Amino acid sequence: MVTISNDHLVVEISLEGAELTSIKDAETGHEFLWQGDPAFWGRHAPVLFPNVGRVKGDRYYFDDEEYEISQHGFARDMTFTEQIVTANSATFNLKSNALTLEKYPFDFSFQITYILHENQITVSYEILNPGDKVLYYSVGGHPAFNVSQTKDSKGHDEFDQVYFKFSPEGQYLHIPLTKDGLVRLDAAKYQSVTKEALTHKSFKNDALIYQIGKQTEVSLIDEAADTEILVRSSRMPFVGIWSPYPKRAGFVCIEPWAGLADDENTDGDYATKYGSQSLGPNEIRTHDYTIDFIKR
Repeated sequence: MVTISNDHLVVEISLEGAELTSIKDAETGHEFLWQGDPAFWGRHAPVLFPNVGRVKGDRYYFDDEEYEISQHGFARDMTFTEQIVTANSATFNLKSNALTLEKYPFDFSFQITYILHENQITVSYEILNPGDKVLYYSVGGHPAFNVSQTKDSKGHDEFDQVYFKFSPEGQYLHIPLTKDGLVRLDAAKYQSVTKEALTHKSFKNDALIYQIGKQTEVSLIDEAADTEILVRSSRMPFVGIWSPYPKRAGFVCIEPWAGLADDENTDGDYATKYGSQSLGPNEIRTHDYTIDFIKR
């Protein structure tokens, strides 16, 4: 376990998946990050690579070869190498190997850096293509944030004054999911997003997925706990908002993505996957997002 901190935040990161496991307010001790209760969801903030979401049938094709890969890829279940750790930053690396090549036929170097600045964490994903062919990938974050719950009139746990909002307010493309976790691009519609109240039933059809702009800020507001999580991203044109249903867990995920699950009508060709990123030989690309943690 690696710990980094400053006067505002104390953060713990596991080498397993280079996953954030704790984000605490240094003054109050308030834990912002879900602590992975397996009765609901046993993770904290898994890193999604080399695919975001599910590929249809958990199989895809590349250069006429078939490969099998699980939802959200393999990086979250692999041990990263610790590279550089300072008082307020940490960098980890994962390289392609015999195990990854069985599922994903590309050489890669995947570097993750966490940097603290005041009450913010910046998460950077750097992908290097050391090979001699185009590398196709998706990458994303999946951090889960604690939110308040109370009992409703039937005695069920319900979110207590929990909202999300986009800034600037306006019309955003909402992309629904099938029951199998595939996107329905032909059913995508623009929706007005202002300050939206969340209940557990908000997630009865799985995650809320939106295409966002370069200037979009996504906030998760917990008025009962007087907290706000604000997420800004770069080169990550989609966001997923998720909590399990019908389970009623006290967390909501805000997930910046560079990529999406397969469309339900996909032909399975990895090179033409919607939302996928492509990287030429010897090229490097960085995707990043910053989270502000506000405890009033």
